[in-house]
Amino acid sequence: MKENQLVLVDVKEDEEESTVVDDETSIPNPVDPDKIFIPTKEWQTVQEDQVLLPGLHVRFNLQMGLKEAKLLDGDDGTNYLEAVERVRKAGHTGFTHTIIASQPPDSQGKKEAKEEDQVAAEMRKEILEALKNIKNEDGKTPEELSKEAETLKREFRSFEELKKDFDELNLNMETDMDTLTRLIEQYRRADSDSSRITLLEDLEYLVHQFDNAITFVDLGGLEVIVKPGLNSTNVAVREGILHLVGSAVQSNPKVQIAALEAGLLHLLIQAVSRDLHDSVARRAVFALSCLVRGFPYGQQVLLQHGGLEVLRKVFDRNDWQSLTTQLKIVSLLHDLLVERAQAEGERQQQLSQLKLDDYVVTGGWCPAVSSLLAAASFDRRDRRYDMSAALRSERPLRPDHDTVDKVIAAMGSMVKVCRYQFHEALPLLRSLANTYDDLAYKEQFQDDDDDDGGYALFKSLADMISRLVQDIRGKNEL
Repeated sequence: MKENQLVLVDVKEDEEESTVVDDETSIPNPVDPDKIFIPTKEWQTVQEDQVLLPGLHVRFNLQMGLKEAKLLDGDDGTNYLEAVERVRKAGHTGFTHTIIASQPPDSQGKKEAKEEDQVAAEMRKEILEALKNIKNEDGKTPEELSKEAETLKREFRSFEELKKDFDELNLNMETDMDTLTRLIEQYRRADSDSSRITLLEDLEYLVHQFDNAITFVDLGGLEVIVKPGLNSTNVAVREGILHLVGSAVQSNPKVQIAALEAGLLHLLIQAVSRDLHDSVARRAVFALSCLVRGFPYGQQVLLQHGGLEVLRKVFDRNDWQSLTTQLKIVSLLHDLLVERAQAEGERQQQLSQLKLDDYVVTGGWCPAVSSLLAAASFDRRDRRYDMSAALRSERPLRPDHDTVDKVIAAMGSMVKVCRYQFHEALPLLRSLANTYDDLAYKEQFQDDDDDDGGYALFKSLADMISRLVQDIRGKNEL
C-alpha cells in the first residue's frame, strides 16, 4: 500500500459517522510540512501525496475518482492550524490513525443526545397512552373492544365447533348437479301427478342457469322426463314440461342442439297443432320460440320439416279461444323476420339462405295475419254482446290493445312481400288509425292527474298504423 494512502475501516460507536486514515505501520512516519493539506470551508481535492490531519470532513467523489476534504461545519480551522504547527515542529504526526469525523463527539454533544433520547422516550410514552384512549366509531376504546370480543367468544361457538356439529349431524351442502340428479330420480319414481308438477317447477327454476341446463341434458333429462311428459294425460304436467323445455333451451346452443337431436321440435309442433287445450298450445309455442330464435340451424329444421305449414293451420280455427295461440305464432313469425333483417355477417348469410319470405308468401301467411285485424274491431254496440259472444265461444268485439300492437307489428315486418294481399285491409287500417288518433286526443286533454301513459300508447299505435298504410300503398302515394 502506498504511503499515506486512505483506507476505510469500521466506525466505532463513539466516533459516529467518520472516515479513518490508517497507515500499515504503527511507527510514526516523518511528514513533510509542505505536504500537509490545508482545508477551507469549501470542498477541495486532496492530492495523493498530501497528508490529512484529524478533524476534517472527507468524501470520495466516485464519479471523478477524487478524494475531497473540507473543515467540519461550524469549525473555523483554528484547531487544525495548531495541529499543523505541531507537525512542523515535530516533523511527524505522532500517531498512526487519523480520524476525520463529521460530528466529533464531545461531552456536551453526548449530554444533549442523552436529553433528546429522554424527551423522545417521554413522547413515545404519551403517544401510546393517547392511543389506548382513542375510541372507535361506536365510542369504545381498544380495551373495551377487547373485553367485548372476549365476551362474544364465550357466548358464541367458533367455526370449528359449528363445523364439527354439522359433521356429526351429517349435513352436507348440495351442489346444483346433486340437486338435479336427485330431482330427476324423484321424478322417475313419482307415483302421482301432483308430485310430478312440483318436481317440474323445481327443475324449471334450476335450468334457467346456463350450466344447469346443460347438466340436465347430460343427466338424461330429455329422455327421462321431457319426452314421456309430453304424452301425459294430465294437462298441468304437459304445461310444466313445455315450460321446462323453453327455459332450458333459451339462448343455450348446446341444449338447443340436443333438443333437435332428440326430436323435440317435431313434438312441439304437434303440441301446438293437435293439443285440444289452448293453455298447452300456448306453452308449446313458447318452447318452440325459445328453441329456434337466434338459432339458424333450428330455423332451418323448422322450415324443412314443414313446421310453418303446420302452424299456419292453427289460423283455420274459428273459435275465439285460439286467438291467444294465433297471436303468439304471429309474434314468433315477426321475431324471425326481424332477426333476419337485423342480422349481419355470417349470420345474415345463414338466414338469407332459408328463404323465409318464400315460405311466408306461399304458405298463406299474408291473409292469415291480416285476418286477425277483425279481432281489433271497435264496434259501438253494447259490451254485453261481447260477453255473450265469449260464452258462445265466439270472438268478442273489444279485444285489448296488445292484440292490435302485435298484429300491426307483424304486418309491418311482412309488408314487403305481402303488400298486395294487405290492400284488402286498408279500409280497416284507416279506421283503426282514426280511432286511435281520437283516443289519443281525448287522453291528452283528460282532467285527471294520471300520467300520459294512455296518450303515449294510443299515439304510438296510431303512428304505427299510419306508417303501415303508407307502406302498403307505396312510398309515392299519399
